[in-house]
Amino acid sequence: MWDNFFFIGLPYITITLFFGGIIYRGFSGMMSGHRGKWDSSVRGDYLWTTRSTGFFGRASIGPASLCLHWGILVLFFAHLAGFIGGAYNLASWVDFFRWAGLGGGILFLFGIAWALGRRIFIPQVKAMSTPDDYIILLFLIIIAGFGLYQSAVEMVFGISYSAGPWIGGIFKLQPDVSMIAGAPLANKLHIIFALLFFAYFPFTKLVHVFSYPFGYITRPFISMRRYVALKK
Repeated sequence: MWDNFFFIGLPYITITLFFGGIIYRGFSGMMSGHRGKWDSSVRGDYLWTTRSTGFFGRASIGPASLCLHWGILVLFFAHLAGFIGGAYNLASWVDFFRWAGLGGGILFLFGIAWALGRRIFIPQVKAMSTPDDYIILLFLIIIAGFGLYQSAVEMVFGISYSAGPWIGGIFKLQPDVSMIAGAPLANKLHIIFALLFFAYFPFTKLVHVFSYPFGYITRPFISMRRYVALKK
């Protein structure tokens, strides 16, 4: 019963909340002054901001930001290759997923741990933080931790050959829970927490990734100056 819920029901709940939440929040201004007013020209909720903490603890934000964002990119393409390789039995793609995912996971976990440390130990950043900031980071640490545990400790790499067809079945509306039911517990928890995270995603500050390209096309240039130059 639990396998049916987590690997058949939960994926569709996640897809509905992920896309439905982003669309609703983007066009209705769910958390702004445009609450309840659907307007495609407003671009909806401008609390899509990340509430940047870059002005504080500047020496520590570089490693956290670089490792986090590059780690996400590597993991995205590694997982994509792994799922496709597993679905179509492409061993070289699965091998790429194995090593790129391991390297990207280490980089990502380092960035997330550093980001959490900033929010705990830098007073100004801690004062700006909300519970949502900590929930997001803990979610990501758990997901990355289970992913690295299964690849670096348990050395389970063949899961792609089950996960790929299972994901393909979900999008074909023919999910086959038997493909994933026999997976090790660490794999299942990795998938479950990832699904829960993506269901929660539209209601967090992380939706800023969908607003990123648009404002940069028409905004004025911003003149940047180093502090050393200003003193002269």
